[in-house]
Amino acid sequence: MPLTHDTVISLLAEVTGADEKQITPQTTLLDIEMDSLLLIEVTVVLAEHHGIDLADNLDVTLDSTIADLVQALAEQSSNAAATPSTPSTTAAQ
Repeated sequence: MPLTHDTVISLLAEVTGADEKQITPQTTLLDIEMDSLLLIEVTVVLAEHHGIDLADNLDVTLDSTIADLVQALAEQSSNAAATPSTPSTTAAQ
């Protein structure tokens, strides 16, 4: 299963208990009360379910945004997509 922006948000909401609808690309990991232990838990889940081994390679901090996290995941795996899978609400010009 490909790892998309939406699946990352869903996983973060599940791990932190945050409301998935309140997590935006600009939300920081601290905003959803992520701590270093939860970040490790997320990396373990990503490794188990999506085959992304991030061990020491995840270049994000707790001040990083969700967009930063998704971008870092996309850089680590060709199985990850850096953009949201939901259609944009703005019309193409």
